[in-house]
Amino acid sequence: MKEQINENNYSAVALGFFDGIHQGHRAVIGKMLKVANEKSLIPIVYTFQKNPALLFGRSVEIITPNEERQHILKDMGVSKVIEDDFLTVKDYSPREFVEKILVEKLNAKEVFCGFNYHFGKGGVADHNTLKEICKEFSINVTVADQVIVDGDTVSSTRIRKLIKNGEMEEVNKLLGHRFGYTSVIEQGNHIGRLMDTPTINQKLPDNIAIPKFGVYTSLVTIKGKQYVGVTNVGVKPTVGNYKPLSETWLPEYNGPDLYGEVIDTRLLCFQRPEKKFDSLAELEKTIKNDGKNALINIKKYIC
Repeated sequence: MKEQINENNYSAVALGFFDGIHQGHRAVIGKMLKVANEKSLIPIVYTFQKNPALLFGRSVEIITPNEERQHILKDMGVSKVIEDDFLTVKDYSPREFVEKILVEKLNAKEVFCGFNYHFGKGGVADHNTLKEICKEFSINVTVADQVIVDGDTVSSTRIRKLIKNGEMEEVNKLLGHRFGYTSVIEQGNHIGRLMDTPTINQKLPDNIAIPKFGVYTSLVTIKGKQYVGVTNVGVKPTVGNYKPLSETWLPEYNGPDLYGEVIDTRLLCFQRPEKKFDSLAELEKTIKNDGKNALINIKKYIC
């Protein structure tokens, strides 16, 4: 870790991987920001470049790519987002982590974590151990309780399952923001143009949690302007594509070609499953009906 806080400054540090920046994460970060403001401390999030679970052989898809995570945290008011290399600290004992990272590097005076936070080699230590060690260095530790929504704890695992089921309204409620992705528009096969429904194709971010295949009402931002979208996530079985991607038709867009532009797509609600059609005429009719439904659905989300 290259970053180091000047010895004349002190920090408030939120610890965690924070994939998704969901409501539970926001409880931790919100407490940190409040105290940092009250005590004139530098608000910092200390996290990792990759989910530590990946380094132990587990397959874990991400909810929020790192660039988006950085953007959300900065918008919340975090001054520094430190994405450390987990390999450089994975063998630290709990005491070494506190001394080398929180004390020597971050000059922390206030530390914040979730109720299920673990650290130290093998994840042997919990928030109670963190409190005990930090106390020796006059560092106060605040532990955020679990956040319960609809009778269950908000967690990244719960949200990933909902994404897989296409339950975007629930996903977005638990996140506290809209699930989606930002990427460059790529060339497609231009079949949409033949049906008067030209689409924009986006590659899904690497290792992102892929939503249930099907059609979604979406909100698409292009050069700062928002449009209603009909987004198909899947493999386009009618035209024979086999790699999952995002393809969106914008019913109200009449501008120039957008190839090469970076756009942001947010999924709002599931409309129907992906389906293979017997003809392009049947596909065209269905897509245009999807557009009508999306224009109705959007009224629930945009005032």
